[in-house]
Amino acid sequence: MGEVRDWVEGLWRDAGEREMEKYMIGCWAIWEHRNKVAFDGALVEPDRITSRVRDIILELENGEEGERGRSRRRGRRAEESGNDGWKPARNGYVKVNVDAGVKEGDGVSTGVVCRDMRGEVLWGVTMVRNSEWDPRFAEAVAVYDGLLEAQVRGHQEVVVEGDCLQVIEALQARRNGRSLFLLLIEDILSLSNSFVSVLWSHTSRVNNSVAHALAHIFPRVVGKTVWSNMLPPVASSAVAYDLSLIY
Repeated sequence: MGEVRDWVEGLWRDAGEREMEKYMIGCWAIWEHRNKVAFDGALVEPDRITSRVRDIILELENGEEGERGRSRRRGRRAEESGNDGWKPARNGYVKVNVDAGVKEGDGVSTGVVCRDMRGEVLWGVTMVRNSEWDPRFAEAVAVYDGLLEAQVRGHQEVVVEGDCLQVIEALQARRNGRSLFLLLIEDILSLSNSFVSVLWSHTSRVNNSVAHALAHIFPRVVGKTVWSNMLPPVASSAVAYDLSLIY
């Protein structure tokens, strides 16, 4: 047994960054489909799991290329952590990562996780609503949910981080307008004025895996679910992976 453990640990140490990302995506996909079987009674073929992993990896790679291209054309880009792992906030700040999940006929869910300067989880929140919103609007709602929870809990210096570039750029540019999306952006900016400091940060989906896990948690329960000490297993695994890249 000890030889097997040493062999596995050796593979873990020698794996490259991209291989580790693919491994974690695979673990997440297996856990997602396991929950569908356990809680929804679904029958899941193994081929569907591998197909899901391939789709996510392709989406990630294509999305990263598209974001890099847009940033070069605009001559600027949102503050971004890159793909070398989640990064804690600077001294005195907490980091609030946010994400949203939209599924036709199944409502909208948002996931929020707040972590300290060491990367330790302070709290997490999932909100599930019976609403039909487009993904961009849902991502903005996730930012609002996260900032509102941070305000309630008394945080004063906050980095809000998400993987939706359109939302983060709108907040950084302090855009305004009459569309529902821009009206929500104005609400978020107004809420941010109650803090000493709020910084807007864009990151890749891989670096936003904890919030992503909370936004796609099963079983889905309409309303607000709060975790103060221990996150659900799928999100805890993502936290452990983040911390392994920091320490």
